[in-house]
Order: sequence, then structure tokens, then C-alpha cells
Amino acid sequence: MSSSKDLNIFQVLTIVIFLIVGIIGIAMFATGKSGIGSSNYSAVIWGVLPKANVDAGLEPFRIKGQDPSFTYVEYPEQGFEQAILKAIAEGNGPDAIIFPDYMYYSQINKLLTIPNTTVTAQDYASTYLDISNKFTVQGGIKAFPILLDPLVMYYNVDLLKSDGILIPPKDWVEFANLTEKVVRKQDNGIIDRAYTALGEYDNVDHAKDILFAMLAQVGVNLSFYDAGSSSYISGLIKTDGKSQDQQSASRLSREVMIYYTEFANPTKTSYTWNKSFKSSREAFLAGDLAIYFGPGSEVEYMKIRNPNLNFVIAPIPQAYQNKKVTQAKIYALGFMVTSRNPNATYQNVMSFFDTFEMNQSLSDSVHLASARRDVLLKSELAKSNPDVAVINNSAIFAETWLDPDAYSTDDIFSKMINSIVTGSQNISDAINDASERLDRLYLIR
Repeated sequence: MSSSKDLNIFQVLTIVIFLIVGIIGIAMFATGKSGIGSSNYSAVIWGVLPKANVDAGLEPFRIKGQDPSFTYVEYPEQGFEQAILKAIAEGNGPDAIIFPDYMYYSQINKLLTIPNTTVTAQDYASTYLDISNKFTVQGGIKAFPILLDPLVMYYNVDLLKSDGILIPPKDWVEFANLTEKVVRKQDNGIIDRAYTALGEYDNVDHAKDILFAMLAQVGVNLSFYDAGSSSYISGLIKTDGKSQDQQSASRLSREVMIYYTEFANPTKTSYTWNKSFKSSREAFLAGDLAIYFGPGSEVEYMKIRNPNLNFVIAPIPQAYQNKKVTQAKIYALGFMVTSRNPNATYQNVMSFFDTFEMNQSLSDSVHLASARRDVLLKSELAKSNPDVAVINNSAIFAETWLDPDAYSTDDIFSKMINSIVTGSQNISDAINDASERLDRLYLIR
């Protein structure tokens, strides 16, 4: 087994190699030179978006005789990062990738920086929603967002209506106050019907996204770049000086964790969820859960799984109505530093993916929000489809964070919440431990 020292040396060497290749790629952009071949170079894009939807977006161009000079290959999200690494090691990696933003931190050194001489910072900001700033770096751009999948609130219309609730809660205070009205318990305290799935972690689908949204709403920046350490660090107990609420990040994080975990505390009036339940999505599909939090992309899945479930989606509750925040997953297009012809790849691919028509087609076909401002504002589908309208609206105030490793951070948040719920740690210690583990993760990744 390799030592951690050997691993760190390997990681450093890998980063150095990608940086050198990246500098060469930027130079090609600056001079307009191609790596091999000509503008007829046929690029290869690997991506997690369905090939059928990408092909549908390209079809109008083909009809007009504008055939794309690239091939799109669909990959499942599970194992996508490993497939990229293996292909690069074998010398046959893709020229570009379409990836979910939780992979960004691990891919950042493999992505070419498109210089601001090619796309200005002003043009980028005016084209894409604010959440897209995640992909900007000094002197350039690492990726171009395509679609947003925001966190929304699903609610069972029949369950809420039976308790006289006709309008879903808009803030977290109102949200918690409805618990006793909706939850159904036996005399011995066993819950027959849950109000919402919060409080636990392991059986709450998208728990990390929910916690991020709650923290961001009160001004906690889950991670930020610290110039002093020249690294990204956790913002759970530290402030970047830019947060909406300049009070202690530690205190705000503590308040969020208290609020969240009380839904799993039998001594609290908001008690409605515990470890005995199946996953939150399955409970909602079975009609045993009144309110579920999940990405907008699950709407069609829910309808297929249970056609008889009468549900509606709405924006998630907010801490402050004048500063709305939700979480969103971004699907973005990035260009690889290892491409044999980065200049031709960029020109060929962006001649399609930078168009209103292509972005509108992708957005409409998968019922997700376009990351482009013009496409989002001119969405005809949102006028006739209320689900799309909610998804598009939520995307406008969506935020995200630089997740260093999705699986490792899941474990960090799981341990933090479980420690609080079981009482094995007090809230402050659990948050401090989670913050320290996040800091270490940024250093080793």
C-alpha cells in the first residue's frame, strides 16, 4: 500500500503536469494555433447528459447542413471521474467534458483555462446566471454552464389540504410551526405519517444540499478561498468577510444545526422524522410524507413512479425573503488541457453550445433551467408548465459551493448530524470536527 507521502507526491506531480499542459493550451488560444490537423478536427465530448437530448439539440443544425465537428459520448455519473483519469493515462481522453459541478474541484487542473482575451469576464457574467461565477478564475474561465437543477420543495397536495393548508410555507418559521398540524403519531409516540424529512442525514435524500441551502440563506459560506493559507477552507466556523450576515459563522452554523436536528428530536414539537423511516423520497412516493426536498429533475421520475400521487413543487422556504437562496446542481462544459487540438475543439463545440437554440433545446427537453439568462427569461415552456416555471424561478437565486469530494463530504456531514442527534457530541464540537475535516480534505485533494 502506498504511503500518504507517496500519494501526495503523485498528486503534486499530476497537478504540475496538467498546469504545464494547460499553459501550452492557453498559449494556443492566444496565438490561434491548433495542436494537430485543422479546423476540421473531429473532437470527442464525454458527458453525463443524455445523448438523445444532445442529439435533439443538434438536429436543427444538421437540417440546415451544419453538421457538428464533434462526437458526443454519454457516460453515467457514477464512475465518470475514474473513466476520465483512465482515458487520460492511456492517452485517449476526451477533448471536452460535460460534468456535474460537484466534480469540478477534482477536475479543475484537467480543464483548460479559456483566457479573458477569448471570452471577457463581462460577457461571461452577462450571459450566464450568477451561480456560474464558480467557474471563473484569475485571467479566465474554466467551464461554461449549460443547465441548472435547483433544489425545490415537493408537497403532497391532498395531505396538506386535509389539514387546511392550501399554500405551502414560505419561511422556515412557518414551516416548523406546521409540524404538529400535519404529523400523525400513535399514543406511544410512533409516527404514522411524517410532515417532513429533516433532522437525520442517512435516510434524508439530498441532505447535504438542504443543509447547504439553509447555511447559505443565513450567510454562512460553506467554503471559501483563504489567501493566508493559499487554499480553500471550510466556512462553518470562519467567515470570508463577504457573508450577508457578518455575525459569527460558528453561531450561525450552530443555529442551523439546532433547527435542522430538532425535526428528529422526540422532545421537540417539530419532531417528525427518525432513523426508522425509509428514504425520504420513497416515503414521499408512498404517501407517508407530506413535504420532501429534492432537485427539480425528479418531477418526471415521481410522476412515473406513482401516477396517483397528487403533488406540486414550490420554492424552498427561506430565512429572509429579501435574500432568497436555494441550492442547485450545475451541468457545465469544460475543455481538457490534454486535448490534441484545443483551439479547434473550442471553436467547433462552442459554435453549437454557445447558441440560444442549442441551450433552449436542451433546457426544454430535460425540463431543467438553462444557465443562460436569455434562454431562461424567454422560456415558452415555463408559461405552460408550472413545474418548469418553479424550476426556472428557483435557478435565478440558486447557489452552490466548491465540494472537494462528494463522497467524503457526505461522510463528514453524516457524522456531524448523527453525532448531534445521538448526543455523542455537543453541537459546537460536532460542527468544529466537521470544519476541521473539510479543511483537511481541501489540503489533500
